[in-house]
Amino acid sequence: MSNFFTLNEALNCKTYDMFLNYCRDLVAIERLAEDQFLKHNSIFDIPHITQLYSNYSNQDEAAIAVFIEQLKPHSIYLDTEAKIDANFPGEDNGFLGGDFIKTSIIKDKQIKNNDDYANFNSINLWRVNFRNFWTKRNRLFPNLTFCGEVKNQILKIGKSSHFNQIIDRLKEFDAAVSKWDKGDFSYRDINNKYSLRISPETNQTMSNYGNERLFSLPEGGTEYFELHIKTGDLRFHFFPQNKSRKVFVGYIGPHLTI
Repeated sequence: MSNFFTLNEALNCKTYDMFLNYCRDLVAIERLAEDQFLKHNSIFDIPHITQLYSNYSNQDEAAIAVFIEQLKPHSIYLDTEAKIDANFPGEDNGFLGGDFIKTSIIKDKQIKNNDDYANFNSINLWRVNFRNFWTKRNRLFPNLTFCGEVKNQILKIGKSSHFNQIIDRLKEFDAAVSKWDKGDFSYRDINNKYSLRISPETNQTMSNYGNERLFSLPEGGTEYFELHIKTGDLRFHFFPQNKSRKVFVGYIGPHLTI
């Protein structure tokens, strides 16, 4: 999740027409569903907003009013990077507005239009940590489907040195899976072409501890995730579904019982 706070001073410009132009660009932003667009209620003290609400003369003004209403209220006015980062630690944070000349906000965090927003998300995509992993997972690893248990497993791993190993391995695995376009999944082919060490469990392990490898699929039902990737002390257990050519990751964590 990313958070974008609307700065009053970046909208409180000289003329009403300029204010409308700034707001039109913000309304046009194609935002991701998980991102938060925020405001402080003091935004309604801006004279141009008072004028906006006093007389809707066209559809643009109506759309701008709806946009302002739909900004999520926040109890604290967040006018610095330090404040927004303190309120949303470990997340990607920026600011909405039209003219930031009177602010201390750096250019990379100034969101004035859809291009700025797209660039912000592109730059920050790989600034991933255990807190924002889950909301970024589909954009980071489009060829992998993570089962629900993984969310808490990553949170449990937290800031440990293992986290960067996990991201590196998942990046390589996602690239490998992206090449799977025909036939059944072959872990041997991947092992031959990539530095991943994929192996199945032994029959004895599955006989004695198979239930530890049984995970729920997002679409319903369960499967045994016996194929796994080794990375240091960690294991990634996954299930390749040959019919759909989807790879489900069900477990990331310490070595399971063998």
